[in-house]
Amino acid sequence: MILAVALLFSASGCGDPLQRAADKALLAQSQLSSGNLDDARENAREAISARDDVADYYVLLARIEMAAQRPASAFNAYSMALDLQADNLEVLQNISELGLQTGNIREAREAADRILLLTPNSTRAMLVKGFIAIDDGRMDDAEQMVSKIQEINANDEGGIILSARVNAIKGDVDRALATVVNAIAEIGETEALNLTLLEVYRRKGDSQGMRKVFPTILESMPGSTDYLFDYVNLLYKTGEPAMARSEAIEAIQAKPNDLQLYQTLSTLWLEYDRKPLSNSQISYIAQSGTRAAQLSLARFYYAAGNYEAALRLSKIPFSAGVPEAQGLVARIRLAQGDAKTAGTLATKLLERDVRNADALLVRSALHRSARQFDRAIEDASLVVSDSPQEFAGYVELASAYAADGNLIRARQTFERGMDILPQSTMLADEYRDFLLRVGDTQRIVSLYHELALAKPSSAATWKAYAKMCSNFGGALCASKATSGMTRARMSLVIDEPPGTPQRRGLFARITPEEVCAASGGLCTEN
Repeated sequence: MILAVALLFSASGCGDPLQRAADKALLAQSQLSSGNLDDARENAREAISARDDVADYYVLLARIEMAAQRPASAFNAYSMALDLQADNLEVLQNISELGLQTGNIREAREAADRILLLTPNSTRAMLVKGFIAIDDGRMDDAEQMVSKIQEINANDEGGIILSARVNAIKGDVDRALATVVNAIAEIGETEALNLTLLEVYRRKGDSQGMRKVFPTILESMPGSTDYLFDYVNLLYKTGEPAMARSEAIEAIQAKPNDLQLYQTLSTLWLEYDRKPLSNSQISYIAQSGTRAAQLSLARFYYAAGNYEAALRLSKIPFSAGVPEAQGLVARIRLAQGDAKTAGTLATKLLERDVRNADALLVRSALHRSARQFDRAIEDASLVVSDSPQEFAGYVELASAYAADGNLIRARQTFERGMDILPQSTMLADEYRDFLLRVGDTQRIVSLYHELALAKPSSAATWKAYAKMCSNFGGALCASKATSGMTRARMSLVIDEPPGTPQRRGLFARITPEEVCAASGGLCTEN
C-alpha cells in the first residue's frame, strides 16, 4: 500500500512537495527492505516533512521503528497515522499491542475496542483486552476474553497463554502448567509459550522446571540479556555458582563492550559472589580484554574491596592515560591509605577535567582530612549533582557536613541518597554507621526495613534487616524479618530498580502484585 501511494504521487506529476515526499518514501521503503534502518528512518521523516497529511508515510516510519525494536517510537508514529485514518486496522492493531507494551493503556484499550467494532472476531484485540484486565486485577473480565477467544479458535496461541496466566495468577498453577505443556505438545514450541512456561514455573516456585526451559529461551533469544541475567540469578540462588560464573563469562565474551551487561553482572556479583573470576581470567582480561571489560570489572573489584585485582585490571588503560582509569586508581590508592599518590593523581586529572567524579571524590576526602570543609562540600556536591547514581557522592558529602558539625545536612544528604538509590546496600551501610554515631537506632531499623522492601527477593538484605531487629528492634520487627527472609529464599526473580517499566502482554512477568490483586485481599507491605 505504501509503495502504491508513493508511486501514485510520483507518477501524478503534482507539485514538488508531492514528488519529494513520494521519492523519499520509495527510498525509505527500499532501505527498510535491505535493513538500512537509520537511513530509512531519515528518509521517511523527510517524506513526512514534505507531506504530513499522508497516513501511509507514518505507517512506513512505524514499521521502520518496529524493525529497529523501538516500540515507543513506533507507537508514536502509528498514533499520528491514526489521526489521519481512524479505521485503519493495521494501525489500530499496532496501537493496541504497542500501547499495551509501552504502558499507553488508555490508547491500547480504545484501539482494541475500535477493532472489535469493525471486526468482532478479532482474537488479537480480545487478547489485548484480556491482558489489560489482568493488569487491572479484573480476573473475571480476563477469563471472559479467554472464553471468547477459545470459542473462535481453541488452539489460538494467545488465548492459551492468556488462560495459563490467569490460572497461574489465581493460584491454579497445576492447571496453568498443564495448559502450556499440552499446547506445546499440540502446536509445538514457540518463544511466547516457552516464556509463559517459565513464568508458570516461577509462580510455582519450581526452580528445576525453570532451569529446564531457560536454555531453550536463551537459544531463541540470543540478544536478550534480560533473560540471561534472570538465569544467572536463578543459578546463584539455587546453589550453582560455577554454572552462573560460566554463563556470565560467555555473556562477556559475546558482548565485551556492553556497559549495561557489566553493570548488571556487578550487581548480581555484589549480592552473591565477590570472587566470580579466577586469577587466570582476571589476568587474561587485564592483558587482552576490551577497555570496557577492564574498567567495568576493575570497578566491580574496587567495590568488592579487592584492590589488587582492581589495579591489575586497570593497569593498561591507566598507562594509556585513560581518565576513567586514572580516577579509579586514585580512589583505590586512597582506600589503600596512600593519600599522597591519590592526591597527585586526582590533581593532575582535574587539570584536564574539572568535573571528573572519581578525582573530585578523592580531593573532597583530602580536603575533609585537612579540615577544609567548605572545599570538601563543594567537590562532593558536584559529584552528587553530576553523578546521582554514584552512592559514594552522598557518602562523601554527608561525611563532609558531619565533619563540619552540620549533622542535619549530613542526615538530609543520606536521606536524599536513599530516595534516589533505595536498593543501595553500600549506601545504607554507610548511613547506618552515621546513625550509630548520633544514637538514632530506630532509624537504623526502619532504614533496613525500607532496603528490604526495595529488594524483596534478596535473602541477604532481609538477613541484614533481621540483624538490625535483633540489635535494636523488638518481636514484631523480628517477625517481619523472618517472614520476609522466608519469601526471599523462595523468590526466583531479580529485584528490578524502582522505575523499571512494567512488562505487559505475552512477555510479562507474573508479579506478586498481580497475584495479590487477584486474591481479592488487601495488599500491604510486610
